[in-house]
Amino acid sequence: MQLARDAVATSPDNMQVIYGANENYVLPALVSIWSMWQNASQPVEVTLYVENMQRHSLDLIELARDRLGVPVRGKDFDGAGFEEYASQAMAYPVVSLLPLLLPRLVEGRCLFIDVDTLVMGDIWELVSADLNGMPIGACVDIGQVLMEDRICKVKVSDLIHPSRAKLKRKTYIDRIRNLGFVPGENYFNSGVLIMDCGVIRDQYPDWESLTNMDKLRPYTSMPDQDRLNEFFAGRWFKLPLEWNVRTGLKRHFERNQYKYRDVSEDLRVQIQEAIQDPKLWHFMGKRKPWLRRYRNSLRLRSRQGFKDYARVFSEFNAILGGVKE
Repeated sequence: MQLARDAVATSPDNMQVIYGANENYVLPALVSIWSMWQNASQPVEVTLYVENMQRHSLDLIELARDRLGVPVRGKDFDGAGFEEYASQAMAYPVVSLLPLLLPRLVEGRCLFIDVDTLVMGDIWELVSADLNGMPIGACVDIGQVLMEDRICKVKVSDLIHPSRAKLKRKTYIDRIRNLGFVPGENYFNSGVLIMDCGVIRDQYPDWESLTNMDKLRPYTSMPDQDRLNEFFAGRWFKLPLEWNVRTGLKRHFERNQYKYRDVSEDLRVQIQEAIQDPKLWHFMGKRKPWLRRYRNSLRLRSRQGFKDYARVFSEFNAILGGVKE
């Protein structure tokens, strides 16, 4: 696969922050970028890659830059070479593979953030972190820590459709087999990543295999995340969980203590700190706060992450002069 190199130089005084979105996620991406920029204690430069970017998206990015003062530039993401992936995993846009491409696109260290996020803390705590010689830093994926639930829990729907339930469990077990290790606290979420791209290129001769279709083909549910975990297994630095907090964590942790009985004491402390002081909300799954059916849900509106998003979006929209959602 041929992909033009568009290297972005970085320096310790001007960190490069990378986002990737399809056309439907440009506005949420800009809300996240603005929240990140508001809380950053030092200058940052932001690049928003948009899959098959249209003129109206570029206009929106330029409007945000001019009215909000956010140093963001839009760049078209070329998905050429990933056609097979696009046909296999329609649930995800091809731009979701962007983290796998960062060693080709960035010269030094960068911070990658998913678009379905809201930044509440100073990202310079992250970008200046000592990774103890590791090429990548990320947060533990709580969903994979509790993977026992995915395999062992029996739902009413499983009794109604036993063959479907069996296939679902088999698919999950096959995914674990492809990874080569059992996910848990040694598996990270790719929503927030610090990557030393120069180190990866210099120290890992096979880094280009990150985007090899033969390697990606087994992963159909979370291809970018699974491939990163496969490649960097045992070679990543654990960032504090408060930098990648799912909005339902507090409720789930307090109501399902038995499910967390086997987590390490360190992770248990991190969970409690993340609940008390989340520095980045990650709206994982289908429940996005900018979608009307979830934004207006009384149950979801009571969650702190959704409250924070509503407040930040209101401020963002007022300064921008009103945008169509």
